[in-house]
This record gives sequence, C-alpha cells and structure tokens, in this order.
Amino acid sequence: MAFKLVIAAAFLTVAMLCYAAPAAAEFTVCNSSTYGKANVAYAITWQDSQGKAYGESQGWWIVAQDACQIIVTNDISAYTVYIYAFADSDPVHDWWGGSNNFCLNPSDKFLYHGDDMDTPCSTGQAYGMRFIDTGGNSTYTYYLRD
Repeated sequence: MAFKLVIAAAFLTVAMLCYAAPAAAEFTVCNSSTYGKANVAYAITWQDSQGKAYGESQGWWIVAQDACQIIVTNDISAYTVYIYAFADSDPVHDWWGGSNNFCLNPSDKFLYHGDDMDTPCSTGQAYGMRFIDTGGNSTYTYYLRD
C-alpha cells in the first residue's frame, strides 16, 4: 500500500512538472486616483533581432476607480511602454500623459500599427504619452494617482 502511494505521488509530481502553466506576463494599469473612471490607451515599441523598429498604439480600456485592468497580455520585457489616460469626470484637467507623441483616436476604440501610430498622424490625433519604466520586467503594474 505504501509503495502504491509513493508511485502515485511520484506520478503526480512528474505530471505537474510537465503540465505547469506558463508564468503570467502582462502590463496592468490600476486606477488609484480619486477622479472616478479612467480611460487608458497605450503605445508600445520594440525592435526585432535585426534592429528593425515596430510598434502599435491601442485604446481605450475603462478602468474603474480602485480597480485594475490588464492592458497588454504579452511579456513586456522587450517593449518600451507609454500610456495616456484621462478621467471621465474631467478629461481636460484630469489626465496622465507625457512628452512622447503617438497617434490615438480620441473618440473610438482603435488599434494602429507601425507608421499609423507615428506622428504626423495619418489617422487619429497626436497625444503626448508618458514613458513607463518597466525595468525590463515581463510583468508590470502602473498606478494612476492624483
């Protein structure tokens, strides 16, 4: 009986090692502001193994106050990440951005690739986005604060 338990335990251990779930990799935005719901867009850039630049910008995710939302589901360690966000309550005064310009569509969901995300914009409008230093991590959480 004890021998059968040892064999069963060994089998379960091997099965768990063979079928282990991959580690999560993602970029998450948490709304820790007092402004209510926030609308979030991102831009990411990366280079392939030959050094050719790529990128995309996408939006909008609605992140409730005191909630978090996964924005990018990939391993972000090779990406340069930027965000732009604004509060539903007062988008003119309560927003998060920066000095890195990328094209966004201010009124509808969008996904721009390559040159379509770069300024001058062939579609959408240029917005100053905030660079997010992820430290080369595969998973990162950014907090929107007042």
